[in-house]
Amino acid sequence: MPTTLRAAPAVLTTSFRDAGCLPGLRAWIREHVTGDELRGDVELVCTELVTNAVEHARGPRSVVVVVQPGGARIEVTDGSPTTAPVPGRSRFGGEMRGRGLTLVAALSRWEVRRVGRRKTVTALLPA
Repeated sequence: MPTTLRAAPAVLTTSFRDAGCLPGLRAWIREHVTGDELRGDVELVCTELVTNAVEHARGPRSVVVVVQPGGARIEVTDGSPTTAPVPGRSRFGGEMRGRGLTLVAALSRWEVRRVGRRKTVTALLPA
């Protein structure tokens, strides 16, 4: 009888205060995500969600990245449950603002969950 070995998903979980965590997150993604297109999409979505949490929400903040054969899941949690992210809008003015969630929506299925004093934005990216 043939045996199928399954690799455990690669999982990164970390807390962060500011965008200074992004170089380390990107390095981990480059090491653990296979396929150029998926790797680029995961890196972009992760960067956008983390940056949004830093710019628009209070702490504590954390990110979870799960990479598995079917794609990847990114979860960014922050301490601002009432601040709802909206694609195409930013609370900061300027024509170069508000595009991040539009990109996230184009590259993934995403949702917002609120639990107590926290909110989690989850993005699912297909392989």
